[in-house]
Amino acid sequence: MDALDVEVAAEYLVIAATLLYLKSRSLLPALPTEFLPEGEETPEEVEERLRRRLVVYSKYKGVAVELRVRADEARAFLYRDGGDPSTDLVQRYRILPDKLAAALLAAVRSAKPEKRTIARDRFSMARQMEFVTRTVRERGDVEFRELCRDLDRSGIIATFLAILELIRQRRLAYRQPAPADPLRLLPFIPADVHAN
Repeated sequence: MDALDVEVAAEYLVIAATLLYLKSRSLLPALPTEFLPEGEETPEEVEERLRRRLVVYSKYKGVAVELRVRADEARAFLYRDGGDPSTDLVQRYRILPDKLAAALLAAVRSAKPEKRTIARDRFSMARQMEFVTRTVRERGDVEFRELCRDLDRSGIIATFLAILELIRQRRLAYRQPAPADPLRLLPFIPADVHAN
């Protein structure tokens, strides 16, 4: 009942019943007027009433179609202020999607071609692993910030990943007593445990 509009369904049933009544009356022989109950409509009156309702319905349907067409046309207009708040001027621009798409395509075609180059990474994790291993072997104790002093973002990331891989492979040890303390890198000695 929630999904069904009861009033529309009732209207439909009344019209269907009236049409059935008229059809049955047309198939049967006509009753003489003296046998008709008093106050009851004749089939001709019922037919005329139904005809008037159908004419009104067709007018409403025509108006609904016209309003739908106007609404579709109005959707193609963009309204904006005329710029002067003291005037009541409203400018209307018709937006045609096909013309907009053609204009965009023409603009894209006339644009200068971009040079696209794929830059090779200057840092590789293998090279950074060699660099970190060599630096720790030479100095014995290196702070992480010292290794990253002259590097850009990609170099710092590659160096950090290299350090993590060296620690995982047990080729490097580290020391950091507290989370805020600097990270120090040491050569890995199997007997010592340098991880805190």
